[in-house]
Amino acid sequence: MEIKQDNSFGCIQFKKENDNRIYLEASYDKENFQMMLDSYSWFSALPYEWTVNKWKFKKTPYIYTTRDINNKRQKVKLRLMDKIKISNTFSASNFYINPKKTLDKYNLGVLGNDFLDELNWKIDFTNRNLCFDNKYFNVSNLEVKNKFKKTDFPWLTIKIGEIEHKVIIDLGASQEIIIPLDSKLGTWLISTYNLSSKLVKTGGANSEKLIDELYEIELDSILIEEALIRNVHIQIRKNTKVSLIGCEFLKRGVLYLNYKTPDEDFNEIGFEFYKK
Repeated sequence: MEIKQDNSFGCIQFKKENDNRIYLEASYDKENFQMMLDSYSWFSALPYEWTVNKWKFKKTPYIYTTRDINNKRQKVKLRLMDKIKISNTFSASNFYINPKKTLDKYNLGVLGNDFLDELNWKIDFTNRNLCFDNKYFNVSNLEVKNKFKKTDFPWLTIKIGEIEHKVIIDLGASQEIIIPLDSKLGTWLISTYNLSSKLVKTGGANSEKLIDELYEIELDSILIEEALIRNVHIQIRKNTKVSLIGCEFLKRGVLYLNYKTPDEDFNEIGFEFYKK
């Protein structure tokens, strides 16, 4: 993919629905639609109906092996989108698209890490500003920060009790923190707090509808990269195979994602909490 922005830096006022996720306006072939920003998706995606039946994007020889939201391995055959305009700020050409049938009923697309990987980002959730820059955002003085491999998703470490646990930053998730039921932390929370479960319907733009076993708890405090965080809502789910931090938590501050760093092997994440 080749991303071209009108300026080397700038900010976009993004739309945030009741689900806390980030939506950007996009256009193709004189049609306007929304794209949801998703840091836990390797490739950008559009509805299958649009890419295959309406716009008839050319097939590519590229079959990409990835994992879905439930950590199940999938083989994705990508299609080629010649150009897309995003928020009247970016023009992306040679855009490889994952045609997803689960997106058909939502009439929106997903901008994944292939889009994010081209620039550095500062996301201010309260003021609904998505800022981008070719230059590196300095996060060295932030209490919450971490380096992650360029082949990995952005992640942080949380600590609850004596258990340290890796959580991936997922801009496509609306919740605060989600923990797998079969993890050490999930098992410990259920046992320690004697939690009871309920069955719920899950799924959305990135996955099929499923029945899930859900436990919930509101903790007085947890640690994230040694920073003490108060009043955190945690979901423990049977169908979830990885731990996630979603937008409900991220609206507590400003998120920095540095994909263009001086380090050839690592990207960087930082998080700055709003001052009370």
